[in-house]
Amino acid sequence: MKKNMMVSKLLSGILLICVNADAKPSASRGYEIATVVSVEKYQTPSNYLGDNPADAPLQARDYSYDIGIRLDCDVYVGRYHSAINYLPSSFARNKTVDVRREKHILYVSMPGNDWDVKIGIVRHRHLKDESCRPNS
Repeated sequence: MKKNMMVSKLLSGILLICVNADAKPSASRGYEIATVVSVEKYQTPSNYLGDNPADAPLQARDYSYDIGIRLDCDVYVGRYHSAINYLPSSFARNKTVDVRREKHILYVSMPGNDWDVKIGIVRHRHLKDESCRPNS
């Protein structure tokens, strides 16, 4: 009986540590301030190769947007997918957003909510303007 109680207390303690470790402020989880520089509706290309476009198969409704986000001297273009025709107001030009980068994915923190929007990176370019040149 005592052994079971000790094991359950140990597991509860580990669970509390794991929960608290994930509840860190956004700055300590690797978020950086970025700016939305472009928003474009993405059109899925058709794979139909026939002569008559009326014979093409129907396309599924796709609510996707290419969002350009500038982070320091890099511009990442990520594709945001929505099940409905909805684009969060945070994805407007010249708005600042908190972004966390992981390999080929950007996680954008939504203000006023406790969740992130996952955006797959489709393009990346490094800016070469005056503000991005190293000081000599």
